[in-house]
Amino acid sequence: MILATLIATAIALGEVPHVDTRRNVPSDAIVIFDGENTDMLVAQDGGPFNWEVVDGAIVVKPGVQERQQGLWTKLHFRDAQIHVEFMLPKSEKRGNAAANSGIYIHGLFEVQIIDSFENDMAAKEMVGSIYNISPPLVNAARPPGEWQTYDIIYRAPRRDENGEPTEPGMMTVMLNGVVVQNGATFTKRQSKYTPLYFRTTPYTEAIREKLLTTETGPFQLQDHDHPVSFRSIWVRPMDDKAHIWNGPPESE
Repeated sequence: MILATLIATAIALGEVPHVDTRRNVPSDAIVIFDGENTDMLVAQDGGPFNWEVVDGAIVVKPGVQERQQGLWTKLHFRDAQIHVEFMLPKSEKRGNAAANSGIYIHGLFEVQIIDSFENDMAAKEMVGSIYNISPPLVNAARPPGEWQTYDIIYRAPRRDENGEPTEPGMMTVMLNGVVVQNGATFTKRQSKYTPLYFRTTPYTEAIREKLLTTETGPFQLQDHDHPVSFRSIWVRPMDDKAHIWNGPPESE
């Protein structure tokens, strides 16, 4: 039973649902990656997971797909709380050439992952930014080689029957426990590299069509040519729209 159903039931009963937080993952969360099982992630073409798992972490495997592509969650949602832990590799490269990845929510809006610890770059491109849309309030980055944590509250743009936004989306983002986005709003993608429009596959084109008609979609872990690591990935849907999607009918 997803979060929204629990809340609706609780309201009807005059009760507030209990979420057990004594472990690392809330009891009502949907786990995307727990250190071992990769079944909730698929490649850019909808095929099997094709990166690596090393010491309980997913590691980007550059070269198995084109740059700017990545892994997609099978979980599709509209509004959600998203938790992702990541670690950037150490590198001598600076500026935008530094270690780079991202969390592309609905394949349209990127919460940036890049080494911006003591590394100057444009504010809308540094870690904690919504890439090319909203700069972070502060630079809360940790050095490469240290684990970092994103907690994201995402409200999707509302759309009309033609898929056009009628209400802006909104994000509040915490990086390493510090608020870096406080109700930032957005309506349309601002980067030509958004994976639902750039170097697409039939699978991602089907995601795009579905998103524009249902307001629901996955998120992508981006391959940007650097072996970035990810662990402890989970999602708490905030409405009754979340579901597991196994691809368009012809692929099932």
